Amino acid sequence: MARQSFQTPNDITGQEPGDLTQTQLAAETSTSGTRRQFMQLGAAALTAVGVFGCRKGEKAKPNSSAPAVADADGAVTSLPDQPSPLDLERWQKIRGLPYEEGGVHMPGVCKLPGPNARRNWPDRNKYKDVEKVPGMCQLCSTVCGIIGYVKDGRIIKVEGNPNDPNSRGHLCARGQAALNHQYHPERLLYPLKRVGERGEGRWKRISWDEALDEIAEKLKAIRDSGHPEEFAFHQGRQRSKDAIARFLDAFGTSTQLSHRALCSGNRRAANLTFLWESDWDLNDVENSKYILNFGSNAFEAHQGHVSFATRIQNGRFNNGAKLVTFDVRLSNTGGSSDEWFAPFPGTDGAVALGIGHVILTENLHDEEFITKWTNVSIDELREHYKEYTPEWAEQVSGVPAADISRIAREFAAAAPACTTMCNRGSSAHLNGYYNDRAIQLLNALVGSVGKKGGWCWSPWSGVDPDMKTPTMPARAKTHSVLEDPPEYPLANVWRRMRVGEIIYLYLLQGRAKLKAYMTYNLDSPLTWPEESLTQDVLCNEDLINFHVCINCFYNETAHFADIVLPWTTYLERWDLDARGAYNLRPYVGLRTPMVEPLGEARDIRDFFPDLAKRIGGGMEAAYDYGTTEDYMREWAKNVPENPETGKAGLDRLLEEGVWENTDRKPFYEPYNFAISDEDMQGAAVEETTGVILKDGKGIGIVRDGKAVRGFLTPSRLFEIRSLFVQKIGRNEDCSDLIARSGAKASSRPASHAGHDVEIEQLPVWLPLPEHQNLADDELIMTSFKWNVHNHGRTMHLKWLAEIVHSNPAWMNPATAKKFGLKDGDWIELTSYFSKMLDDSAPHLHHGERDENGRTIAGTMRVPIVTMPGIHPNAIAMSNSCGHTQYTNVAQAKKSRPDGDKVAGMDTASYRDADWERNMWWQDGSGGENSKWQRNTGNGWNQNAILPIAPDPVTGQQAFHSTVVKVARLS
Repeated sequence: MARQSFQTPNDITGQEPGDLTQTQLAAETSTSGTRRQFMQLGAAALTAVGVFGCRKGEKAKPNSSAPAVADADGAVTSLPDQPSPLDLERWQKIRGLPYEEGGVHMPGVCKLPGPNARRNWPDRNKYKDVEKVPGMCQLCSTVCGIIGYVKDGRIIKVEGNPNDPNSRGHLCARGQAALNHQYHPERLLYPLKRVGERGEGRWKRISWDEALDEIAEKLKAIRDSGHPEEFAFHQGRQRSKDAIARFLDAFGTSTQLSHRALCSGNRRAANLTFLWESDWDLNDVENSKYILNFGSNAFEAHQGHVSFATRIQNGRFNNGAKLVTFDVRLSNTGGSSDEWFAPFPGTDGAVALGIGHVILTENLHDEEFITKWTNVSIDELREHYKEYTPEWAEQVSGVPAADISRIAREFAAAAPACTTMCNRGSSAHLNGYYNDRAIQLLNALVGSVGKKGGWCWSPWSGVDPDMKTPTMPARAKTHSVLEDPPEYPLANVWRRMRVGEIIYLYLLQGRAKLKAYMTYNLDSPLTWPEESLTQDVLCNEDLINFHVCINCFYNETAHFADIVLPWTTYLERWDLDARGAYNLRPYVGLRTPMVEPLGEARDIRDFFPDLAKRIGGGMEAAYDYGTTEDYMREWAKNVPENPETGKAGLDRLLEEGVWENTDRKPFYEPYNFAISDEDMQGAAVEETTGVILKDGKGIGIVRDGKAVRGFLTPSRLFEIRSLFVQKIGRNEDCSDLIARSGAKASSRPASHAGHDVEIEQLPVWLPLPEHQNLADDELIMTSFKWNVHNHGRTMHLKWLAEIVHSNPAWMNPATAKKFGLKDGDWIELTSYFSKMLDDSAPHLHHGERDENGRTIAGTMRVPIVTMPGIHPNAIAMSNSCGHTQYTNVAQAKKSRPDGDKVAGMDTASYRDADWERNMWWQDGSGGENSKWQRNTGNGWNQNAILPIAPDPVTGQQAFHSTVVKVARLS
């Protein structure tokens, strides 16, 4: 709850009624808020002095002889005589004023202000007769199991579901803010249609029939034109994959765009290079003895967040694991580690190669694993690592060679119960693909791949594969350069990772056109690089003819739409869902409507069938499955019966929320799984390699005279040397290698011809030209995420926004001293496009060059905060801040919403006067830097100055490689 302006009697507090002092404000932020502080104070005072009152039904009179207990309206019940000096009438006059609300009570708003709240605070009957409904959170990508407490058709509490095998009943701050999300006064509840210029913010409310009729008319024309690819569906965070695929395949378009390249493309591609069958490592940290972390802020911002963070701590406290972190910034994970090192930005791979050198030269490697299960020899590895000495790594990264050598010995000594972990800190660079390959290869050197406590993975990246949806339509087979850009060879060969950051640039360059663009839970004007370019393209009706936005709130994307459809929250809709399973066996969770949707909000599962019928042309046949609940029952029918309750399928999930297939053994050492005699029937074994082929496809390998599964690669081994990625980069046919693997992959299509990229067969470290010889006024920009926020989608939640709402730039004190800066001083940042990409990717270039031949990406003015926990050559800003839409909470405005967009809201029923009264962080400077107060305002959008910068191999956005010039503002 935001800070309240409690009014308290000065004879109790020693101060005049009014706002809190700065001392009390500090106390408030370090406890649980002013409610607790003053309720305890008031209770103690009333206990000490008593209260005067009168008979029930009468108003209190000063100096009455009969003590009483007052209710919320001031009526009191008499108690035995007890003298007291308290003047209740005076108290009533100066007690806190009630909050003004609409017809719906807002979460976190105290209904009983003043001393009377103590009469029944907390409400003793609040949870009496509640219904507990399971679900799955969606305020970040971890999708933890939750339980909603529902009373009188309203959710009054959300907590973790202990049945969830991943999160195990834990729930982070984001999940706890579910009620802010559900009952937000600025939720969109009715469809809107633009009536002014696009981006002008002028709207009118329309009916769902009007909205769907217009959308159907536009989409039908595109479908009938023979160019269905000119309809694009662009998703942000989405967990209804089946519903989206059903609609797009029925329509006939493959132009499905995503944000994956902005998130984890390099890490995934590195995993796939080694494994082929999985793009996501599930480090078995709970059973580890040594955890080597490169740039992963697991305690705040990892995709596995709660599930992963709790297992790391279990491994440390229950198993004695050591956690060593390499990160340019002292994150909460770095600060909680046993050791933290700040390498020069983008040199994580160099440190990993230095560690590998020590492991090999000191014979600390696992000879059996390398010889038996990889496709290189130890001599080949030694030759490759020969130049990557710890001294070389120190020169590149700044991490002392002695520490690199010591850590290598400690890591190898813990094998096989040791694992690396990495994330955007290492991967979101222009050399990120090679960084992550070098990091992950350490596990193969010490033989921890697939071992208990080691570097593991799972073929089940989501819902248990035993769950089968109703029959899906045939896959659409269209092509769009937006979905499959030819310049990035590994973006789509194993998985459709796509290259999201180039979409708006390619539209601007005329490389594609969109007659219809449907965005879903997306906030690209805030979260995409080059904010101004994104906004300009979204405003341009020649480039995007028609834009439909599906969202729970009027965010920056909705601002540039033509029609906005109010989407249900995750507490109001159906899904089967799961994340990568840290227990290394599949599970399935249920997201179910805990309450009826507010207003006219609808989910895509509800209105896509309606839209398909209006488009016609056979699309409607994809929805011949009955109701959404019928669909879910069919999908969940393979959930077995619980012998204790007799419930199975959807009924079991509705009661328990999650089911884990405990009959499956954890996915340890899957390469040793035996091939059955039945599968060996008709198979042939290659004499030279031992690879087992059946019908021309690989199914296993012979090791020690036994037919086993091996790895799902062309060699059926852990592929340290990858001929496949080299051939893919050169646009060569790889159908023979793909067949030998038996896994899902593809050669690059003919449209990629002429776009060759040389990809190294073995992991290397790739120096970045722009990072060499930085000028005295230049730093490298890095980004990070706070533990209470999800990029672009949680700043509207008041409980979270009060904790973090501003993002001044972090600067090392020594660096600040060099620039003549101190805490709170303002600087101007000027960012530049990559020198490396200027040479290797001229298709990305746009804008004018300066006198030095460099292209400026943008400028921004921000204050700084000095932090010893950051590399002196780096400057850091968190994301999630700087909203220009997405509710007044996200914009740090105390006022109620206004403008035409309120036509899509119900501001009469939903009003939260808490933030109108108590938002202490509203910026009162009027834009004058000298008047800005620290920790106020809505922050700054870092993407205003970050250029489009895809890794040349995979297309992942290099959020951490941008060079910026720093200038002190007077």
